[in-house]
Amino acid sequence: MDNKKLDVLRNNINLLDDKILDLLKERAEIVTEIGAQKKSYTDVVDYEREQKVLGRILQKTKAKYSKDSIVRIWREIFQASTKLQEKDKSIIDVKRSINLINIYKGGKSSISGKNNIIKLSSNESSYGPSPKVLEKINLQETLSNSHRYPNIDGAKLRDKLASINNLNANQIVLGCGSDETLLFTALAFCQDGDEIIHAQHGFEMYSIITKIVGATSKLVKEDENFKVTVTSILDEVTPSTKIIYLANPNNPTGTYLTRNQIIDILDKLPKSIILVLDGAYAEYVTKEDYDSSFSLVDQFENVIITRTFSKAYGLAGIRLGWCYSSEKVASILNKVKGPFNTQSLSQEMAIIALDDKEYLSKVIKSNRDTKSWFESELEKIKIKTRPSEGNFSFVEMSDEEAKKIFAHLVNSGIIVRQLDSYGLPNCLRITIGTREEMEATINSLKGL
Repeated sequence: MDNKKLDVLRNNINLLDDKILDLLKERAEIVTEIGAQKKSYTDVVDYEREQKVLGRILQKTKAKYSKDSIVRIWREIFQASTKLQEKDKSIIDVKRSINLINIYKGGKSSISGKNNIIKLSSNESSYGPSPKVLEKINLQETLSNSHRYPNIDGAKLRDKLASINNLNANQIVLGCGSDETLLFTALAFCQDGDEIIHAQHGFEMYSIITKIVGATSKLVKEDENFKVTVTSILDEVTPSTKIIYLANPNNPTGTYLTRNQIIDILDKLPKSIILVLDGAYAEYVTKEDYDSSFSLVDQFENVIITRTFSKAYGLAGIRLGWCYSSEKVASILNKVKGPFNTQSLSQEMAIIALDDKEYLSKVIKSNRDTKSWFESELEKIKIKTRPSEGNFSFVEMSDEEAKKIFAHLVNSGIIVRQLDSYGLPNCLRITIGTREEMEATINSLKGL
């Protein structure tokens, strides 16, 4: 090592840093002046302008730094500029993306003044869990050990999942709901300023998770059938893309991509980008071109497949989900996962539910038959449904009709999901409940 030459190079860096500081001072003064010209100090962020700046910077840059690093640097400058322009300099500071989060509220769950409601707003299973879960769970034994931590990584449950699905248990990561495994992914692979791609009308948590880690959402536009395409997804990929969240089938639209389409995406996607296939409703899909297996993990190192016990298994209340990925990715997720993140009772209940395959098949068949009957009845009363997979119907109408039907059903003690928060004020999502619940819903709608 030539120490003299190294000292000269480091001194040159110091001189350049001084120039950068001078330029930042000059930039800050201009930013402050721009802030003074704005009418409101509470809404100083112009994301459209920021995207144009980033586009110009990426075109002009000749530095050897990677383009995603350049984007992160400039997004940090944007963040600092925002603080300069904000009038309220709060002592408690938070990164800009957190301020943009609209807290997830879920489907309406109660109606004032009504006790016996029919809840069709959250895609829970109206059939509940397998009766064997209640019969076989040893509450006394489990609760008597409640002063002990649960198994740190849920080895017994992971072994059961591996056995049933012919998987490698070491590549399974458990989560408090599959939502938590989605968060693990963003925490592990994203930094402030990175980008996460998800559908324009996709699960609301994708946008929230993106903001939690300080990343930026890139929304994939859907076609006239509310479906994303291979091209529309790949068109959003930039040097800053780190993750693609793809609910398959999608919530709330119920559309899906075939196995061949997923493979097409993975073949064309840079191997550094993680594709997350959110399979919360996978058990309900019967289409032959849909892939409900985990075999893609054997072909592609950069894919994560999630599952949940909240839907078909009827165990939403125990908050338990999981994901499967390559050994490399799973080892990374385990570094982010907190210890003891799933409960002993939840793990035991899930193991019992997995053994009752007959009950799961019965629930899936009942959902399919009831959904078919329900949608045919809706058609008779001129209510249009879109083709959808999952345990819900996706209803499209005018904004006015959607509000009218929602209010009418609430008045009848029936709650469905308004989709205003998804940017679909003209649509409703109706969970498929029991036959009796859906008959009550049709009878109510006939009186509209």
